[in-house]
Amino acid sequence: MKPLFLLIDEAKTKLKSNDSIFNEQVQVMLAMLRSVQAVPYRRSMLNGHVHTLISATLVHAFNTNETIRMTTRMYARFHDMGISTKFIEYLDKCVKEKLLRSDISSEKAEGNLTFTDTTIAWLTPSKVA
Repeated sequence: MKPLFLLIDEAKTKLKSNDSIFNEQVQVMLAMLRSVQAVPYRRSMLNGHVHTLISATLVHAFNTNETIRMTTRMYARFHDMGISTKFIEYLDKCVKEKLLRSDISSEKAEGNLTFTDTTIAWLTPSKVA
């Protein structure tokens, strides 16, 4: 279990590494988020970097088999850490659309967040022989 802020920092580093498999998973995750409108497609020109970062954070947590710990929902804390406050809204939508599961709420990203079977199926590489 890792705090969200630590996972975000690690995901930023991973994005800079230009790992093609990781980047492909990030694009799959981003498509999932857009398909359920967890991140708005219409604002992708303005907030595309935030959408990519949340996707990378989720993929990094998945690849490292980590539970995401939401330590705070305070906008000021996100702002102080240099992270878009939209992260909270986007994670809430992930919980509502059942891409993530919260151990506290079915409506909000609170407490420990884990991946649902749907997300696991999409992010697990297929083993085609």
